[in-house]
Amino acid sequence: MWRLPAPLPHAIPFLSLCVAISLPLFDSPPCLFSSPQSDPPRQNLHSVLSKSVLTPPLRSPEATLHFSPNGKYLLLQDASGIAVLSTTPLAIVFYFASDDLYPAQFSADSEQLTAVSRSLSFVTWKLPGGTKVAAGDLLLHSDCLDGQLSPDAQYFACLTPDFKFSLVEISTQKSLFEDSINGPAHFSPGSVRSKTASSFMSFVSLDSDSAFSRPFGVIRTSNPRVSPGRSLSSSSIYFCADSKVLMINLPRAGFGLDLTARKRFDVSDRFQKMKTGALALQGADRAVVIEEEKDKETKSSIISLKNGRVLASPHFTADRLRLASNPRYIILHTFESGRSGAGAFDLTESRLLDVPHNASMDVFEDLMALYDSGGLVALYRVGDRELLSSLRVPLVALPVLSAASVSPGLEQLAISVGGEGALFQVSSGKRSSTFGKFTAANFSDQRNAILLQANSRHDPPRVLRVDVSNGETSPAWEIPKNVALHSNGPVLLEYSYKPEIITARWDFEVPEAQTPFRLRALDPASGKELWKRDFGANAPTPFADPQGDRLVLGWKAKSWDAKEAASRNPAVKLIYKNAKLTDQDSFFEALDARTGKSLGGILVQVGSGPISFDSAFSVGDTMILVKDSVRISLFSLADGQLKARLVGVGPSVSAESKLLALDLESGRLGIYDSNSGVKLQQFIFPDSIAYTRFSADGTRLFVLTQHQAAVILDVSKVREAHTENPAAEGKN
Repeated sequence: MWRLPAPLPHAIPFLSLCVAISLPLFDSPPCLFSSPQSDPPRQNLHSVLSKSVLTPPLRSPEATLHFSPNGKYLLLQDASGIAVLSTTPLAIVFYFASDDLYPAQFSADSEQLTAVSRSLSFVTWKLPGGTKVAAGDLLLHSDCLDGQLSPDAQYFACLTPDFKFSLVEISTQKSLFEDSINGPAHFSPGSVRSKTASSFMSFVSLDSDSAFSRPFGVIRTSNPRVSPGRSLSSSSIYFCADSKVLMINLPRAGFGLDLTARKRFDVSDRFQKMKTGALALQGADRAVVIEEEKDKETKSSIISLKNGRVLASPHFTADRLRLASNPRYIILHTFESGRSGAGAFDLTESRLLDVPHNASMDVFEDLMALYDSGGLVALYRVGDRELLSSLRVPLVALPVLSAASVSPGLEQLAISVGGEGALFQVSSGKRSSTFGKFTAANFSDQRNAILLQANSRHDPPRVLRVDVSNGETSPAWEIPKNVALHSNGPVLLEYSYKPEIITARWDFEVPEAQTPFRLRALDPASGKELWKRDFGANAPTPFADPQGDRLVLGWKAKSWDAKEAASRNPAVKLIYKNAKLTDQDSFFEALDARTGKSLGGILVQVGSGPISFDSAFSVGDTMILVKDSVRISLFSLADGQLKARLVGVGPSVSAESKLLALDLESGRLGIYDSNSGVKLQQFIFPDSIAYTRFSADGTRLFVLTQHQAAVILDVSKVREAHTENPAAEGKN
C-alpha cells in the first residue's frame, strides 16, 4: 500500500485571510489566495479571552477533481467553492468561493471556465487570469430539481420539480429543447410517494443538515418544490464527454437526447433500476454501469444505451461512476463506513490501478491527479509511484456546517461538514478525534460526547458515545428502524409516520401542508423516551434547534390546535380575539424540549404559513423567526408583540444573559439585547463568521470563523459599555 505525501505542518495566519465571495452577485473578481504580505482587513477585536486555529482544519472530502480538455489545468470543486490549478508547474491560478454551485466545466479549448449557481445565474472566466468575460441569468421557468453543465460548458440541462426537462444554451441563455418526463417518477432525498393521486400530489422532505434551527418533516404539495437536501455529485443527468448526447435517468422514466439533432430517443428500461450516479456514458450508444442484484450484490457492465444489451463485463465495484478525462479509465467512488474514496479502473486492460487512498482523482493521458481530504493535490504517472509534484491547497472557506456543538464551558468543539466531522480542543485548536459525517452532537458531561453519525449507502445511522479525552467510541443505543432523528439541544427528536395515517386520504385542495406524524423526544445518551406526541390532520411544521433547549411548532393560525395553545396565554388570546385571521397566518408555539410542555406562543400575520419561514426558535422570553435567510424578527412570548426587526445571519441567543449574537457579514458581529433588539456592541473580525455559541452562563461567546479560527470573547460587560457609550447602538 502506498500513500500520498505526508502533510506538512498547517498554519493559517489569522490576520491574513481571504474573504470568501458570494456567487449570486457575480460582480467581483475571483478571490485570490492571500499571501503573508497582504494587508490585513480592518478589524475591531477586544475582550478576547483566547484565540486558536483548528489544526488540522476540517475539510470536506466530498470533492471532484478533473483535468481541462488539454490537460493544462485542474479543476478542484468542493462544497466551499472552485479552485483552478495549472499543472505545469502545479500552482493555483484562482479561486472562487461559493457553497451553492452546480459542477463547473471548462470550455472545449480549455481557455475558459463556466459555473452555474443554484439560483440559475452563470459566469464565465477567461483563464488563466480569471477575468470575467460573461455573466447573466438562465431564463428558466422554475428552479431545478437537478441540473448539469455539459462537459464543454455550452449547455445547461435542468430538470424542474414538476418533471419538465429543459436544455439551455449558455451563450444565448435560450432554451433549445423542452420536454416532459412521463409522470413524477423522481423524488428528492427523503421524499415519499403518495399511493393515491400520485400524478398531481408530491411529497417533499424539509430535512436539511444544519448547525442552526431548521424546519423538518415531510410536506405534501401540489406545487412542486426543490428539496433543501442537495449534493454536488449526485445527478440523474449524464452527458457524453464530447457533449453530443445526454441521458436523463430516473426511476420508472428516462430518455436520451441527441444534442446535434436536438431529438429525443428512447433508452433501455434497464437503466431505470440503477441508482443515481451508478452509470457513466462512454459514448453515444454505450454506458458503463453498476447494477444491484436482488441479494444486494453489485455487478459492473458496459451496455447499449438503446437496447440494454451487454457489450462487455469488466469486474469492479463502486457506488458512483465518472468517466476520466482519458476515456480509457473509469473513476470509481465508494462510500464505506462513512469514509469516501476514489479509484480508477483501466477499461482496456480490465484492471484496477494501484493508487493511494484519496477523495477524488482524474487521469489525463498517462498523468494521474489525486486529491485527499487534507487538501493535498498530487501528480503521478500512471503505473509509477514517483511523485512528480504536489501542492496543499490553502484553506479558504469552511463548507456549510452539518452539525456544530460546543461544551457548556466552551472547552470542546464538535463540528461536521459533508463527509467528515471532528472534535477539537478550543484552547489549543488541536484536533482530538476524527469521524465520518455526523448530524448531531451533544456533550452529555465533561468526559463524553454523543454523536449521531449519518447513514451512508452501506451503513445505517448510529449513535456513538465518545470519550473526549482519548477519542474512543462505543455504541450508545440502537436507533429504531424507519425513523429520522433531529438534533434539538438536550434531546434527539425522533420523527416517524403512523402506518394507519400515512395511507389515509387528505384534503388535497390545500396546496401545501405537513403530513401526519409522531414525534418522540429521546435522551441522547440512553435513547430513553422523554415524551411523545401524535399529530394528525392539520399537523404543524416542527422546527428543531440544535443550540437551544426548546422545540418550536409552527401551526396554521386558523387550526383548532393553534387556537387551543393560544388560549392558555391571556395576552395572545386577546390578540387572537381581535385579529382577522387568514389562511396565510401562523401561530408559533414554544415547547420545552425535555418535557414537551408548552411555554407560550405568538401570532404572526406575515408570510405564507409556517412552511415559508427558514427558521424558528425560542430562548427565554423571546421567539426568533428568520425569513428569506437574513430577515430576523424578535417577538415577546409575554405579550406576543413584535419587539425588533434585524438583518443578519446565524443568530445565537443566551437565556442567561439575554444577549443575541448576529453575523452582520463581512466579519462584523453584532451583540444585541435579545428582548428589545437594541444593539449593544459590535466586533469586526478579519474573516467571515461561520458559527457562534454562548457559554452556559452567557458571559462568554465562542466564535468560529470561515478559516477555522476559534475565538472566545468576554461579553459580560457589553451592557455596561453600551451605557457608557450610547452611540454604540447605531443601526444594524
